[in-house]
Amino acid sequence: MQQDLLIVLMVIWLGISAGSVMLFQRGSDVQRKRKLWPGYTIFSNTVIAGFIIYMQPPLLMMIGLVTLLLPLTWLTIRSTKFCDSCGKASRSPFFMKPPTECSHCKKTL
Repeated sequence: MQQDLLIVLMVIWLGISAGSVMLFQRGSDVQRKRKLWPGYTIFSNTVIAGFIIYMQPPLLMMIGLVTLLLPLTWLTIRSTKFCDSCGKASRSPFFMKPPTECSHCKKTL
């Protein structure tokens, strides 16, 4: 049963990764990227939380891991901005504040 779950996790994770590449790495539709990024991040972290809960680790570990996903999700959404000029994602290195300039073309965000 655990091997089946691992296979399902890998298939879902590959699907999420392929979706990320198609939606956020390719193309230059910045408005679409900005609109989809929060939902995509919440969905992918919800999938991770679901698998953590389904794997039934010790209760304290499960609570700690799922609780850690909440601020991590918020900080990931907050620290990722999309450049109007080149359409690429820019992230601040320490998650504490959003980036002010594009890390690719160096224009102001």
